[in-house]
Amino acid sequence: MERLHPASTAISAPTKLPTRTPVDPVKTPEKTPLRWRDWVVRIWNDPFNKFEHVVESLVRHVPGMSEDMAWSVAWQAHREGVAATYQGPREVAELVCEKLVREGLMSDCCES
Repeated sequence: MERLHPASTAISAPTKLPTRTPVDPVKTPEKTPLRWRDWVVRIWNDPFNKFEHVVESLVRHVPGMSEDMAWSVAWQAHREGVAATYQGPREVAELVCEKLVREGLMSDCCES
């Protein structure tokens, strides 16, 4: 068997790099890590809690929630059955949801 010199078996490097299509993260959300996606905390209408309690709970536990916004959210939940209260990182959404549930509100969080 004939032995070849190592230099004669080397593979030549490509002379031109292949072109790559840029990826738009907005168009491919499935590639976005879960921790960077926004999560939504929702409250559901129920026949038990008074508006004042719902508003106080939202103002106390939802970051950036003003009293006026809380009244709007409470009325939306009353009219439509559900309303979004917070949108942001998963960890914060889960914490907000847990606090609202402890206040007696029907609340859940899901990926937006």
